[in-house]
Amino acid sequence: MINVLISFSRITILAFALVFTLIDIIQIFEYRFSEVADSIFSTIQALMVVLYLSNTSLLLFLVNEDVNYLLLLAGQLLLFALIGISLNKLTYPASKALINNMLFFLALSFSFLERLSSGRAIRQFVFAIVSFVIGILVVMIIRKIKNIESLMFVFAGLGILLLILVSLIGRVEYGAKLSLSFGNISIQPSEFVKLLYLFFISGCIVTYKDFRGFLFASIGSAIHVLILVFSRDLGTALIFLVAYVFLIFIAYKNYIVLILEIALASIGGVLAYSLFPHIQARFIAWSDPLSVVDDKGYQISQSLFAIGTGSWVGSGFTAGQPAKIPVVSKDFIFAAIAEELGTIAAICIILCLMCTCIQLFNVAFNCQDSFFMLVVNGIAIIFSIQTILNIGGVIKFIPSTGVTLPFVSYGGSSLLSMFICFYLAECSNDLYYIEDN
Repeated sequence: MINVLISFSRITILAFALVFTLIDIIQIFEYRFSEVADSIFSTIQALMVVLYLSNTSLLLFLVNEDVNYLLLLAGQLLLFALIGISLNKLTYPASKALINNMLFFLALSFSFLERLSSGRAIRQFVFAIVSFVIGILVVMIIRKIKNIESLMFVFAGLGILLLILVSLIGRVEYGAKLSLSFGNISIQPSEFVKLLYLFFISGCIVTYKDFRGFLFASIGSAIHVLILVFSRDLGTALIFLVAYVFLIFIAYKNYIVLILEIALASIGGVLAYSLFPHIQARFIAWSDPLSVVDDKGYQISQSLFAIGTGSWVGSGFTAGQPAKIPVVSKDFIFAAIAEELGTIAAICIILCLMCTCIQLFNVAFNCQDSFFMLVVNGIAIIFSIQTILNIGGVIKFIPSTGVTLPFVSYGGSSLLSMFICFYLAECSNDLYYIEDN
C-alpha cells in the first residue's frame, strides 16, 4: 500500500510544482492583472506549498511510522503562517509572490532534510524559527537608524574583522577556512558579511556621488575578496566579486569600467587556478569525473547518477537513494530533489528560482530610496549567483564551488542570512518611509 502511495505521490507532487511554477511565471507580469486576480493566484500558490509539505510529511509518517513527522508538519505550517503575517504587517503592499517563493523553498528544505536526516531537519526548523525572529528584529532596528548609509565604513570594518578572524582561527572544511566553532555550535561569518558588504558598497555610492564613491567601494571590495582568497573560500570570494561588479555597473552604468572589472576578475580566476591545488582538483572532477570516480570525481558522478536515475517524474519521494551522494544535505541537495521528484519538478524549481531573482530586481527598481535600491539589487545579485553556482555545480555545468542553495540547503548561517535579506527586500520601501518621517 505504501509503495502505491509513493508512486501516486509522484503525480500529485509534480502537479503541485507545475501549478506553483505556472503562477510564478504569470505573477512576474502581475501589472497586467487586477488586485483580485493577483490575490487569487497568491492564495493558490500558498495552497500548493501547504499541499506539497503535507503530502511529503504524510509519506514520511507512513514509511517510518513516526508521529513526530506530523507534529513537525504542524509546527512548520504555523511558522509559514507567522512569516506571511509578519511580512504583511511590516510592509504594505507586500510582494506575495516573493513570500510564497520563500515558503516554497523552505518547504523543499524541510521535506528533504526530514527525508535525509531527522536530526538535521529538526535543527533546520529551529534555525528557521530563530531566523524568523531575527529577521523581524533587524528590520525594526534599521527603521530606527537615520542616514544608515553614513555608517558604511563601520559595516566594512566589522565585515573585514569577521573575515580576518575566520582566516586566522577558522575551521578548515573541504580545503577552505569557512567557519568559527564554539563547542558544538558552528557559525559561518561570511554569510552575514554579505549583507554588511552590500551596505558598505551602497553607502559609498550614495554618500559620495563622484569618483570617491567608486574608489572607496573598490578598495573595500578588494580587501574583502583578498581575505576570502587567503582563507581559500573562493566560492564566497566569487560571489563578493560578482556583487561588486554588477552593483558598480547598476550605479554608474559605465561599460568601460564593467569590461575592465570583468577582465581583472578573469585574470584573478586564472591565478587562483594556478595557486590552489583544490581548485585544480575540482576542475579535473568537472571536466571528466568518471576518470577520477574513485577520488575527486566521486561526488559529481554520484550526483549525475542520481539525477539520471530520477528521469522525468522521479523515483518517488522516499524511494530514491540520495544518501549515496556526499554532502547531500548541503551543497548537493538539488541532486536528491531531482532524483526523487524528477527532472520536470527540478526544472520547475529552477524556474521558480529564476522568477525569485526577477521579483527581487523588480522590488529593487521600485524602491524609492537609492541606498536601499542598491542594497536590494545586491541581494538579488547574490541570490542569483549563489543559485547558479550551486545548481551549476550539481549538474556539471560548472565546477563545484561549495556554495549552498538559498533556503534549501542545510545550514543555520546561510538560512539566517537569507531570511534577513528577504525581510529587508520586502520592507525596503517602508524602511525609507519611516526613516524620513
